[in-house]
Amino acid sequence: MSRPESIDRSRRAGFSLIELIMSVLVLAFGVVGLATTTLFITRELTMAEVTTVRVAATRSVMERLRATPYGSIGSGGDTIGPMVVSWMVTATTPQTTTLDIVTLGPGRLPASAGQASMMSNAVADTVTYKVLRP
Repeated sequence: MSRPESIDRSRRAGFSLIELIMSVLVLAFGVVGLATTTLFITRELTMAEVTTVRVAATRSVMERLRATPYGSIGSGGDTIGPMVVSWMVTATTPQTTTLDIVTLGPGRLPASAGQASMMSNAVADTVTYKVLRP
């Protein structure tokens, strides 16, 4: 006895159209999530690199000031890579000289309410540095 054709079709192996659409949707959400994560990581790595350059420029000036004889320390400035670093004597006592070191260049702007921090080409950081008389 032969079976009707409709019963044979229902027993065939394979995916239904609904299953195929659902699997494509799950895959699409995964790809979008991966792309978003990649963009976030790339941005954070760029920010970390810029921050490293900023710190290195400031540290370079601090080491130069530390190596300068105490009586010769004065205001000045220098360009180190993309950063413009300037320093100004703000106070002098017989035992200490206080300087403000300003680093201007690319960097991260502070985050505002509800928004992520952003990159800018003109961010200024100020560090107060004291040099002790040897």
